[in-house]
Amino acid sequence: MLPSQLLRGKVVGGKLILKWALGSELELAEDLIRIFKVGRELKEIEEEEEEIEEYYSDYKLVRGLYILLLRKGRFERPKSSLDPLEARRRVYRIVNRDYHGFVSYEERADAIRRAAEEIGVNEEELERALWADFELKLVEFNAPEPEELLKEYNLALLQTALFKSSRMHLLTSSSGGEVKPLLRALKGLGLMYTASRRDKLELTIDGPASILKLTTKYGVAMAKLVPFIVRMSDWDLRADIVRRKMVRLEVSHRMRDIFPEYEGGIDYDSSLEREFPQMCPQGWKVYREPEPLVSGSSVIIPDFMLEKGRIRIYVEIMGFWTPEYVERKIEKLKDVKEPLLIIARRDLMCSRVEKIRKDILYFERKIDPVELARKLKEIEERYWSDERDRIREEMAELRIDGKFLEVDKLKSILGISEAQLREICCPEGFELIGSYLISEEAISSLREEVMKRRPSKVRELKGILADMGLPPEIATYVPGRIGIGVSWSSLDEDEAYLVYT
Repeated sequence: MLPSQLLRGKVVGGKLILKWALGSELELAEDLIRIFKVGRELKEIEEEEEEIEEYYSDYKLVRGLYILLLRKGRFERPKSSLDPLEARRRVYRIVNRDYHGFVSYEERADAIRRAAEEIGVNEEELERALWADFELKLVEFNAPEPEELLKEYNLALLQTALFKSSRMHLLTSSSGGEVKPLLRALKGLGLMYTASRRDKLELTIDGPASILKLTTKYGVAMAKLVPFIVRMSDWDLRADIVRRKMVRLEVSHRMRDIFPEYEGGIDYDSSLEREFPQMCPQGWKVYREPEPLVSGSSVIIPDFMLEKGRIRIYVEIMGFWTPEYVERKIEKLKDVKEPLLIIARRDLMCSRVEKIRKDILYFERKIDPVELARKLKEIEERYWSDERDRIREEMAELRIDGKFLEVDKLKSILGISEAQLREICCPEGFELIGSYLISEEAISSLREEVMKRRPSKVRELKGILADMGLPPEIATYVPGRIGIGVSWSSLDEDEAYLVYT
């Protein structure tokens, strides 16, 4: 964050438009970084900064970048065997006693010589000690790249603007793994929020009940929240800022490139969570810490989300938790509307967990993969039973342009497996042949053409299919459908004979 007097921006139509540091300021960033050389005194660095400030027209930008660079350096006073305060006291006593407090250049040299003799050091050492406690030198400097310095400035500028925010509205569709650090920060900073969801998760972060109660502590907390927001992949932030009058600030992830980048990784809370993805049966996609779910006016981030076709179920693993934590978690879980599978230790207050009215899988020390597969199969069958009629209705309304459609495409459209597709039966006017849905009209035309041309081998039948715009891959399935037999003389399907009765 920067001092408030260095905030760069203007108010247009009730909106605060911040003046970001962009690529055109790279030369300025380079000039400022260059003056920070290890071994230089702070006063030298300050003098050069003032010269740069005079050269560039925007002193707020120069000073803001300079402050950020100062924070990257470590300054120390020169080491001296003499106490600077005692050294000055000795010299001043001689000057006041013998020269009435005012000395010429020669008289000063004499006072230094006599004071050095009293103390028992040479004159050079005394000179170094006189002002050692006021002379800071740069002993360490973590020099950033110019581009990174500008990004850090933009982050600090946004923090400075939000320092006087009375309320923030945040919209995000980021994953739970991205949102979790933000929620932890909200709690750690003592900020209150309410949550809701439509297409995206919306967090409203409220300030004090009155603008008059805005405090430095609260402003700092709002500002500290900013890095946790800008590191997410998707976010839209609107904030009410208190200036002479209330103004609106709007920033979003579309400006992500002007802020610093943060590396993130998967952080598992326990070995149970680490092992869980490998336990899931084949066909289920596993997503770690998916999108947050709204529970009442707060948010819960499930450990996993499992997906298979149209089925989406969230998973919460209740491992080695304290009774107090279990109670708090149960209160949140019972208000979640989405399908939820709770995997809980059997000794973990079973009677309380069962009141949540969600799917529950108990385990002793470790999760049993066989029991997990059985539970997921049960959920899948229940879902399929509920959805079967609705999918039939969707299929009846489905329009298929052309003579055929690949089964994989239809499975994708409907979000079901091939076995489920065969169970439901085909859309009206189509038959399932091999891995394709073929229109009954095309099958009738194919029968007529085959009987007319009477191909002797499957290879020739493939040619007819290609001529009619049908997939040759169904050649070995077609004969049985149109009343023709197949005689196999080898494993080469092209050489199989067609038998007419």
